[in-house]
Amino acid sequence: MALAGNSVTRPAIAALPNGKGVIGFTVAGADHYPSAGYIHFSRDRGHRGETVKIIANGLGPDDEFGAYNAFGTPRSRWGDYGAAAVDGNDIWLGAEYIAHGCTLAQYASLADPVAQFSCNGSRVALTNWATRISRVVP
Repeated sequence: MALAGNSVTRPAIAALPNGKGVIGFTVAGADHYPSAGYIHFSRDRGHRGETVKIIANGLGPDDEFGAYNAFGTPRSRWGDYGAAAVDGNDIWLGAEYIAHGCTLAQYASLADPVAQFSCNGSRVALTNWATRISRVVP
């Protein structure tokens, strides 16, 4: 499975007893800020003929505020997990993505001390990624 100019990371797979299922993941690359995506598959056809679907488009780049200095090179802790679970005839997916597009000026604004470093409550101070939970019918 591939998406030209982009990467898919941290796949999570779930399937129903009838052989229909979903692979969920994070999409990031030339065409997408980190976004939540998935693809259908079936026991009979695999994922042939299917295209990657975006559940939630990322709204900005990973800002690296949450990075740490490992072995002298800062690296972001991006892509720690993906999740998939079956619930009756539905599949629930969990994927990392960027849920907002806050600018540095908004992040550091002194206008409202309560909102400072949280982009008006849309993020925590040191990371801008979020978890997208989505229901998908295979």
